Amino acid sequence: NPSVIEAVFEVRFPSDNDWGMSSFVKFAKAAEKAGYSEVVDAGEAFQFSFQSQEKTIPEVKPISRRIQTWNKSKNELWQASPDLYAANRREPYLGWENFRAHIFKGLDIYSKLAKPKKALQASLHYVNRIKFDEDPSEYVLFVPPMFQYADTFQSFTCHTHQTFKSGDSIIVSSSKDPAVEKRPALILNIVYTTPLPSLD
Repeated sequence: NPSVIEAVFEVRFPSDNDWGMSSFVKFAKAAEKAGYSEVVDAGEAFQFSFQSQEKTIPEVKPISRRIQTWNKSKNELWQASPDLYAANRREPYLGWENFRAHIFKGLDIYSKLAKPKKALQASLHYVNRIKFDEDPSEYVLFVPPMFQYADTFQSFTCHTHQTFKSGDSIIVSSSKDPAVEKRPALILNIVYTTPLPSLD
């Protein structure tokens, strides 16, 4: 039962053309009242996407400008842009109910500003860091039999992608932590995505 070093919930919406600079400012002010006063403008950025089953290398996609508001402890974060709302929780992760309350507190602020009519997809990420006493490659099974699709990118990096009949999908990515330390470690990223989620 390794500790979660970061949990991320994100929901994507059709881009809101009415969302402008004033929306960022309003979100920041509302977040500050809620205790998330550390504001960062993320600017233009990129993210890795493992959504395509046809490609063996993850795609690098640009993401729109977003605002990030941290709490004073720097372990909880809200992110907002014209087409995305996200909530992050860094360690210590205190369980789903605590994280769920954090998600909906920020989503309420976002919904009042953006007034989204529908959501395109929602994803839940869990990033774990597992320490070992020995080299984990000796006894870690990367590809369970129930997974129909898997790619090994490097000698100690693996990616699996399973799509269910409902349209939901689960992605498991794992790699050896490049950080140099005495005890080897494995980074395990689990992403569950559902299309067209309800906002209720």
